[in-house]
Amino acid sequence: AAPIMFQFGYQFEKQYLNEGRLQALFEFVPVVTGLEQGLFIPSFTFMNGLRDNKTGIEFSFGPTFSAIRTAKGYYDANDNWQLEGTSSDVIPNIIEERLDSRGKVKLKPNFIFAFGKTWTSGNLNVPMNIFVIPQKDNFRFGISVGYNSVKRKN
Repeated sequence: AAPIMFQFGYQFEKQYLNEGRLQALFEFVPVVTGLEQGLFIPSFTFMNGLRDNKTGIEFSFGPTFSAIRTAKGYYDANDNWQLEGTSSDVIPNIIEERLDSRGKVKLKPNFIFAFGKTWTSGNLNVPMNIFVIPQKDNFRFGISVGYNSVKRKN
């Protein structure tokens, strides 16, 4: 897979506290990643967040779970990825695990932090968030942009 992937998903949110300018939210976000590369990587994220009603600024955090296919292998002398046990080459000492459509599916848990702002125009809301998912050896990050419409009560 290329190091940049697009995501498609939907955010469900439930406000459970509204005190003055602040709202406390529970958010559930199912997402599919990698379709543009012929991959199907589903994930499910559960977040708890706070939003300022006046500015639209929001911070949230929570667990995220992805179903990914990984395989163990190595790079041969020609810099080609070889699965462990599928080549008669001399196998180097460096065996690593990485995304591979030929691998086994496993559930990978992580923790996500997100920070963003929602712009409002009439009944249209346009949220934009940046997120980071720290991991043991590295991290993932991204930008999420969406839109929704809310019917206002008169």
